[in-house]
Amino acid sequence: MSAVLSTAPSAKVQPLQVLVKGKVEASRRFDGKRYTRIITPAADAYSRPQVVEVRSVSKLADVGDETEVTCRLGGYTRKPYRTTDKETGETSMVTPVDLTLEAVE
Repeated sequence: MSAVLSTAPSAKVQPLQVLVKGKVEASRRFDGKRYTRIITPAADAYSRPQVVEVRSVSKLADVGDETEVTCRLGGYTRKPYRTTDKETGETSMVTPVDLTLEAVE
């Protein structure tokens, strides 16, 4: 079995940090970083589970294993674009925002 990064959550989550708990669905390497896709438990029997991708330097867990990792929340804006409301005809600018999660190692 390969070495697994210990990502036990700290006693208190700091600002701009989030605790992700779930099952590792997939893992890939790109440009020296590891991207781990984690599926979280659904809130109830009638909702869908959330899926997130966590970027890290080290391996978080093996595929199929449950894990718990503290992540730093980040993000960036993409190129703005113009959109038109179909009901009112009003045009406005929309700036998409992408969120990122990076393991606190």
